[in-house]
Amino acid sequence: MRRNGLSQTGGNSTLKRRRDQQRAARFCTRQESSRVIKLVDEYGNQRHVRQHGRMSITKHHTVLSALEKRALRYRRKGKKQVNWDKVLCQNALDETGTVLTEGLSEARSFDSTIATESMERLEIEGVTEEILSVHGLAPGKKPEGITRLIYKNPNGFNTRICSNEKLDKAKEIIDELEADIAAYSETRINGRHKDNKNRFTQMFKGGEAEVRSVSAHNVHENVGRAQEGGTGLLCYGPLIEQYDYEQSGKDDTGLGWWVVMVFQGADGLITRVVCSYNPCYNNKKQSRTSYQQQRRYFITKEKDMTCPRRRFRDDLVKQLENGEPRVIG
Repeated sequence: MRRNGLSQTGGNSTLKRRRDQQRAARFCTRQESSRVIKLVDEYGNQRHVRQHGRMSITKHHTVLSALEKRALRYRRKGKKQVNWDKVLCQNALDETGTVLTEGLSEARSFDSTIATESMERLEIEGVTEEILSVHGLAPGKKPEGITRLIYKNPNGFNTRICSNEKLDKAKEIIDELEADIAAYSETRINGRHKDNKNRFTQMFKGGEAEVRSVSAHNVHENVGRAQEGGTGLLCYGPLIEQYDYEQSGKDDTGLGWWVVMVFQGADGLITRVVCSYNPCYNNKKQSRTSYQQQRRYFITKEKDMTCPRRRFRDDLVKQLENGEPRVIG
């Protein structure tokens, strides 16, 4: 008996093979990592227990929330706190002072402190201490005459301005660090999509300081509102006076490899700030990854099978050959 050109026996074997592959995949996933626990008894004897399982995944939003909670606790440390119990007592007493205040004791303040600490522990639950640890030295207040540059891979921006937590956080960091230049790689913004009405400059406006921007993305494939890859540079404040708009720009390939801002200083000194993105390797030919999009472009337009990562390096080296001072991000 045949159905759609295939025998019934062959169809059953195909389904069985797929189920077996799915079970095998689930088994491999369960065994993909192991945890070693060191146990020490009261006599000092040691033994190790190995447990198999999956790597735990921590969301980016959870990490940022935990770091913000910790930063707020650090800022409040040493500052005089408002005694809300005392304030309530004073508000509850009338002019004769006859209202009983036995219920407003120090125990309530202690319980409030315990509740606050419990809430903070819940906020960072599941976030390892390694992720929350501070790497390097936090910059202090920017001295006079210093140009400060910050770099970040945001893994994509939404062009919406209202209720955009990631964008608000990025602007908050720029303000706190008093950055003159902000560089972003892997912005994942398709500037040609009809729903992306706000451009890079509009997204990062909002303060008194002027802002200039240059951004790039792959223009050869319009895959949707989010376009993999992409780079962007922002310039703020007095540094705009040295900004050379005509010499600034992006790569000629239209792939969003890099963007550059050119600044002209005294005695004709030229400094170029370059923000680039080298795509990660991906072997899925039909995917929308930045690597495969660039690979399809080179094969279709230039009949070139060279790895896009190598082409990126060669193109970037050519931009550095004239010996001008550059800052690469």
